[in-house]
Amino acid sequence: MKTKIYIQIVAVSVSLFCIAVTANGQATRTWVSGVGDDVNPCSRTAPCKTFAGAISKTAEGGEIDPLDPAGYGTVTITKAIVIDGGTGSGWASVLSAGSPSGIIVNITTGTHVNDAVVILRNITINGAIQSPTVGAANGINYIKAANLIVENCYLQNLSTTGINTSSLATTGVLRVTDCAFDFTNTGILLTTSSGFVAAQVDRCRFNALNTGINTTSNAFVNVSNCNFNQTTGPNGGVRANTGCQVNVTNSMFASNNIGANNAGGLIRLSNNDFFNNATAINGSAESANNNRFRANTTDGTTNNVITVK
Repeated sequence: MKTKIYIQIVAVSVSLFCIAVTANGQATRTWVSGVGDDVNPCSRTAPCKTFAGAISKTAEGGEIDPLDPAGYGTVTITKAIVIDGGTGSGWASVLSAGSPSGIIVNITTGTHVNDAVVILRNITINGAIQSPTVGAANGINYIKAANLIVENCYLQNLSTTGINTSSLATTGVLRVTDCAFDFTNTGILLTTSSGFVAAQVDRCRFNALNTGINTTSNAFVNVSNCNFNQTTGPNGGVRANTGCQVNVTNSMFASNNIGANNAGGLIRLSNNDFFNNATAINGSAESANNNRFRANTTDGTTNNVITVK
């Protein structure tokens, strides 16, 4: 009798588990492959073909990984998730020519709408602005997420912005590490209409752009160990607009129209190099009196008010 009851309990438990899995239909880790198919369950043995196909089959807080180097298409992220392009057998590329954005981050679903973390790692986003078709405007359009982390990504050939926060309507935190921005109008645009956007940018390259890092409203940025080279526009390598603060340390500004541009906000500089720029500093910047200047047409003005201890 006890055995029969036990068997019934196990059967009911298994049945309830199967119902839950069927109702959810999502895995914590999903896989994509260049030879996959989006009708697949996105398992390792039956991968999907695109990020867009995999995201609906990935649980909130889960991860999407590629099995091989391929182009995985544009995607809109609406829940906490990790997309890791990988550095072993896989490397993810998003060719976004003709699309408004390669990746859109706009958290609207799940149990972490207000504290979602999105991580994008090891991905190339190519806007193909020199292709016969219309190039992509933005690499990553950051609209809503508590934290967006971008690591070891390459954003190139974009007509507007590498990472864009102009649609961010609330407080957000952006962390960008070991990334490259090449042949793009603006590398990173930081602004929000409500709250503030805080950004940490470390070990990044900004090469042959119109503008490197541009802040326009309610932005607070820490920049370290970065290289700004050949930014040609009037905003410069880094720009601090009114109400914005930019701290720059251990970085190189070389061959720019403007290196650091104080447009009414606040720029603090410590241990940076300014070489061969038309204008090294536009406006005035706070300094720790340890920055180096050589062969600029105009060095600009610093106030040596940062205490060195």
